[in-house]
Amino acid sequence: MKVIILAAGRGVRLGALTAHRPKCLLEFGSETILERALRILHECGISSEDITIVAGYKAETVSARYDNVIVNEAYYKTDNSYSLYLALQQVTEDVLVLDGDLVFEPALIKHLLQVREPNWLLCRKSNSSLGDTGILQNDNGTVAAIGKHIGGTTYSYVGIARISRQAVSDFIKELYTNMSAWYTIPLNHLLMNHPFYVQTAQQPVMEINTNFDYLSAKAAYGIENVKIVVTGASGLLGKKIYHILKRNYEVIGIRHQNKSSDFFSLDLNNREAVRAFFELNRPQIVINCAGIAEPDICEIDHEAASRINVEAVRILCEICKEFDTKLIHISTDYVFDGNDTSEYTPEHERFPQNYYGFTKMQAEDIVWQYENSLTVRIPVIYGYNDIGDKETFPLKVIRALEKRRPLYLDHKQIRYPVLTDEVALILSKSLSMTGILHISSSRPVTKYTWAKVIARQFGYDETLIHEDRQSNLKNRPAHVRLELADPMHAASDVEHGTEIMKAQMYCAFKLVYASQPEHDIFEKSVGEYRYKLGMALGRTLPADVVKSLDYIVPVPSSGLYYAMGVAETTQVPYIQGLYKTDPRSRSFQIADNRLREKMIHSKILPIRKLIEGKAIALVDEAVFTGTTLKVVCDICKACHVRKIYICIPTPPCYNRCGNYMRPERELLAEYKEIEELKNYFKVENIFFQPFDNFRESLKTIDRICYKCFQQ
Repeated sequence: MKVIILAAGRGVRLGALTAHRPKCLLEFGSETILERALRILHECGISSEDITIVAGYKAETVSARYDNVIVNEAYYKTDNSYSLYLALQQVTEDVLVLDGDLVFEPALIKHLLQVREPNWLLCRKSNSSLGDTGILQNDNGTVAAIGKHIGGTTYSYVGIARISRQAVSDFIKELYTNMSAWYTIPLNHLLMNHPFYVQTAQQPVMEINTNFDYLSAKAAYGIENVKIVVTGASGLLGKKIYHILKRNYEVIGIRHQNKSSDFFSLDLNNREAVRAFFELNRPQIVINCAGIAEPDICEIDHEAASRINVEAVRILCEICKEFDTKLIHISTDYVFDGNDTSEYTPEHERFPQNYYGFTKMQAEDIVWQYENSLTVRIPVIYGYNDIGDKETFPLKVIRALEKRRPLYLDHKQIRYPVLTDEVALILSKSLSMTGILHISSSRPVTKYTWAKVIARQFGYDETLIHEDRQSNLKNRPAHVRLELADPMHAASDVEHGTEIMKAQMYCAFKLVYASQPEHDIFEKSVGEYRYKLGMALGRTLPADVVKSLDYIVPVPSSGLYYAMGVAETTQVPYIQGLYKTDPRSRSFQIADNRLREKMIHSKILPIRKLIEGKAIALVDEAVFTGTTLKVVCDICKACHVRKIYICIPTPPCYNRCGNYMRPERELLAEYKEIEELKNYFKVENIFFQPFDNFRESLKTIDRICYKCFQQ
């Protein structure tokens, strides 16, 4: 028995984890994923001489460690059909084919080596169309068809197959004609002459495509567990932490009152309810952002401040201990008096100047009694989530200045404001820490000087800002500068942070994708804007392409209004040949969550009878990573659509967002030339909105940011 391990892919969905190595070399406990697979194969009696590894991306890192490595030099433009084609050239006996990103137990391989059928596919039970590679069976139990487009089946393929020596030569021929496809596509042709059977996995097999897959696999094997709960998830900081961590982790947000479908309602002062929540969800980490953060409110209502800022923390901490859950508690620089001229170290003696600071000090004392905890002290925060944000200091300044109202502001208390995005990102890199973490910016400001920065950044009249000479520092620390243990814990100064906040507030992506069509953004109707942008794109399409089209088909739901506009201009019928199972679900902000690709498969389904045999123009709002479009194109091809043209109402996205509006992901345009995208998506052609058209559509919006589309 020969074994082929396919490990040539880029692993782009793992982001920085695979920047300098293929995903098969990711650590999995004390060994890599590939080392684990090889060890298990050796334990099951397979010798190194009988194992061939196909490498591609960063192939030298694999070749340097192992023998019998074949390099797929064209990995970046071929799929694993070509990798398997290369490896099968040397095979003259039965062969076991394994994807190189699988994690499994020795018992699985031992069982599979005993299976008598000459050809089989390892499958797991599947009760939904979540983007797995589905399996259709004949009445006699053999495989009738296999593919990612096949949903709602009893079984789905998990990436391990046995191919008999009799089938190898025929498979090589099929692979040769389908080198730019997954090997499951040419495998369909092999099924006609070589029956394959379903072999059900008796032990778990986990495929690692994303960061979340990686974490889930490590959790399943007891290496690392990460499920995160964010309390106070409806607040300015909590909401930002929730959304940024959700890009890579499984995150549950909770709030006190049930006003949002995104978050659970939970009273942190109700011990029984909190314990029940832990029993049900079993989080590995809790980030506590809940509390009354306004010093003036705490001074007025000591009872409420103590109940929420102290007693709720006591309950949370005790239950975290019971469930061995890590507690990350957000605290404040207000635990210090602000009288020292030097930086305040984590161990510095605390003398709070108001009741708010006093309650936060009490909460710190509670948290410190639990070893598995991290206390995070931050100065005043600012940032932007959405129009539902409470009025922070920058928003207060902006609202006053846009109405030309004078402002009289304190010029005595010195603060080091931090942008909420950067607090969340620093936290995401510090989840394993315990003890005390300080986060701060480096540039000191007063409310007076900070308002001046805001006025300059937003283009308002600075002369409206005046020093309040009557202000005093009663119950406020005069000057607290937190000492940082690591330069990585430093946030941007207010100049840069305010620039980021402005870009977030005026991001064109809110018009293009992020807002609902019934909203008015920047004094524009979102639905109307998208419709007109679609019309502009339609006017640029070549006449011969328009003439060849049967339908304009939107990618739901982001492409709907654009597609209507394209249809209006071209006079090609608009039809919703694809539908979305849950209109509220959006996968774009998921960086490495459990299969963004699976989520797309689960939420976008075809109406086969409408599009089969037709020439269609697929319309979606933009191309960033290309994940959605690649999946949708595969779905359409599986329905035997005759021709596919992709029509994008925005220009190509060339630049990653430096303002934290999108996850840090590799853009398609970074490693694929625009001219190559036709072949990448395997379509007739792809058309983008000319940049001048797009810029013209935004010209009336002051401060609008569309840098990601500028080449």
